[in-house]
Amino acid sequence: MPEDRLDQGLSYAYLKYGLHQTLLISPSNRETVQYNQRIRTSILHRQQTVAPGDLLMVTRNNYRALPKGSSLSFLANGEFVEVEEVLGIESRYSFDFMTLRLRLPDYPRQPSFESKMLLTTLNSTTPSLSEGQNKLLYDAIAEDYQHIPQPSRRLKAIRKDDYLNALQVKFAYALTGHKAQGGQWKCVFVSPGYLADSPPTADTLRWLYTAFTRATEELYLVDFPATYG
Repeated sequence: MPEDRLDQGLSYAYLKYGLHQTLLISPSNRETVQYNQRIRTSILHRQQTVAPGDLLMVTRNNYRALPKGSSLSFLANGEFVEVEEVLGIESRYSFDFMTLRLRLPDYPRQPSFESKMLLTTLNSTTPSLSEGQNKLLYDAIAEDYQHIPQPSRRLKAIRKDDYLNALQVKFAYALTGHKAQGGQWKCVFVSPGYLADSPPTADTLRWLYTAFTRATEELYLVDFPATYG
């Protein structure tokens, strides 16, 4: 499939299989961010930063987002969530946060839940906050708990803070091969991205094997060079 037919192909797949069963795979975080933005604006026509119906992937384990009593112990890196409602947006500690009502599409019996989400990671080219960003957020939040004299109680309170435990996520319409590993979709589009600039190597072939085997019914190769045979 040539690149200029990708929007048409994705629209066909979304109509036939739905958003949950269609995926685009590309090799780098930068490329997947660009594809996710393109899919949201050109195909899904979503102009809001985050909108109801958006599919997101958790990019860092979160042990406090789920409500007490949930049968799941935590939200794992790689878990999918779907936005049911956007409840608010705010800036705190030099970061932007959204409050969302979410559901877990892979666990339909789980009730929806409310959680804060960091906007910083949503369109960044890194999987999650950097070590420096995490420290900046932690230190800023810790300032709000200096009134607690006992260090152990203070630390416990900080660790429960809603902003410190905000979800770190990315849009889940396009993923890297690494993030897609372990899952399967009925229809998969694979773009070689920067890998197309060089002849395939053993590592490239392993990446392609992972990408190709994510599809269970239809697989489309987007702008693959002749050197790939």
